[in-house]
Amino acid sequence: MAAVEAAGGVLWRGDPANPEVALVHRPRYDDWSLPKGKLDPGEDPLLGALREIVEETGFVARPGRRVGSLRYGTPEGQKRVRYWACEAVEGTFEASREVDELWWGLVAAANDWLAPDHDRRILERFATDTRRTRPLVVVRHASAGDKKHWDGPDAERPLDADGVARAETVATLLSAYGVQRAGSAEVVRCEQTLAPFAKAAGVEVLAMPRTTAGSFEADPERGTAEVVALLDGSGSGGAAWCGQREVIADLVGRLAANFGGAAEDAAGVAALAKGALAVLHLDDGSRLVALERLPT
Repeated sequence: MAAVEAAGGVLWRGDPANPEVALVHRPRYDDWSLPKGKLDPGEDPLLGALREIVEETGFVARPGRRVGSLRYGTPEGQKRVRYWACEAVEGTFEASREVDELWWGLVAAANDWLAPDHDRRILERFATDTRRTRPLVVVRHASAGDKKHWDGPDAERPLDADGVARAETVATLLSAYGVQRAGSAEVVRCEQTLAPFAKAAGVEVLAMPRTTAGSFEADPERGTAEVVALLDGSGSGGAAWCGQREVIADLVGRLAANFGGAAEDAAGVAALAKGALAVLHLDDGSRLVALERLPT
């Protein structure tokens, strides 16, 4: 575990084929860097990255694919910084004690300004694929206690206190992605995991019984097709679905293959923790650009 956890992003705007990126000037170090900063205790890394971008640049951003993480030594100890590609949505820069200037320019020019070598490596990774993406998010339901202590039908087992708290974080993440459509297995704990998001975003969570464990295994192609169909009418914000552990690995593998990837791209999602997300980043042609797990 790194002694110092931080997160940030490559903030970009304009034409995805030739985007402008943002650099911030830090008077304390008299250098130019990508916006980033330390995470608050217990803070989700992606949400921390978006918070730091707002604090340092004044811009609200929509996250895209993760562009990697770096580890390096600091006077405080070993530091890990995780970065995402983040498209600027709106905002206005205001100088502060930590950041007194904001610069926008093309990637090639930005490389000449950057002081930290590690930031330059992240920018180079971003430049290898600058496509705008939209997300299809697969959520495993949050914590619902031990089913051994539940006397009713398993499908009616509700979230516990930890699950309710995690559902709020899930809501914030889905809102950050701009998700516009959502569906759920016909299971109470799955529906409750998306309920805070649905309330905040003013969207209906569609009941999708064919994606419920048992029904999905009986006809996985149809269940997968229903999740894919959530993208219809979802715009650039994409869609989200919440379901059970028994379904997720097969579903994500099938989704990856449907969008031009391979089932092997979904390796690791079988161990997706309760309340965690698997995010398929799709380009404008609905081709799979990247698949990541949150939290990382």
